[in-house]
Amino acid sequence: MSILTQIKKALSSDDVKPAVDSDNPNFITQASQVKRMLNLMVESRVQVSVIFDDKSEYTSRILSVTNSDIILDQFNTREAHNKVLPSMALQVHAKYKAVPFNFTVTTKTAQANGYCCSFPDKIYHPQKRSFFRISLDNFEKYKFTGAVQYSENTLTGFILDISYGGLSLAIHSSIYIKKGDLLSPCRLELKNGHLIQLDLIACSVKSIPQNGYTRVGCEFLNLSPKENKNIRTFITEYQRQNAKK
Repeated sequence: MSILTQIKKALSSDDVKPAVDSDNPNFITQASQVKRMLNLMVESRVQVSVIFDDKSEYTSRILSVTNSDIILDQFNTREAHNKVLPSMALQVHAKYKAVPFNFTVTTKTAQANGYCCSFPDKIYHPQKRSFFRISLDNFEKYKFTGAVQYSENTLTGFILDISYGGLSLAIHSSIYIKKGDLLSPCRLELKNGHLIQLDLIACSVKSIPQNGYTRVGCEFLNLSPKENKNIRTFITEYQRQNAKK
């Protein structure tokens, strides 16, 4: 694993960046990402609400996940247990880090410790951000320079991900940055050396001292119509190229 890959992995946001349905960005549809989210709920012992067709609701947990099944913990009432029949649809509602994770499964068999159900084909997971961010491959090609307002120290780094409303940066961490700092003036170097001039406001800061970088999540400020168009064009072209791979 290259040092740049290690940096990107270490600086990845705690928020999951799922492979979403292009028609509805509130759904995680890629099987590997669905499994990842389900395993997070297993590891965190998240309680889920299981809702039957008659709207009755019972509490459970996800005990385990495979590529084809999930195991739900046995309900704590005999009434609920007796209602479980093969091939019945169950709605599962949960929250992880205050964000909903809702999906539907079909029951297969009852087991000693719970209920074997089908692997969900998608999870409803509304994004906390207004715009979904795309992660950039070979991010070292996309460079950032700027400064904290009223500071003479220059910030340098790379663009980790970008959206229509903001981006995440990996910045050399020799200069102190805090949430709420205005980064101005800033310059982004995108495809083929194209430069974007703009201001940014730091919305989140995560330091990784051992790698010498700080991850800074930012929103765009004072973005001119021309620069806004250039960013949207870059994102559209990047997504189109990735779709061809």
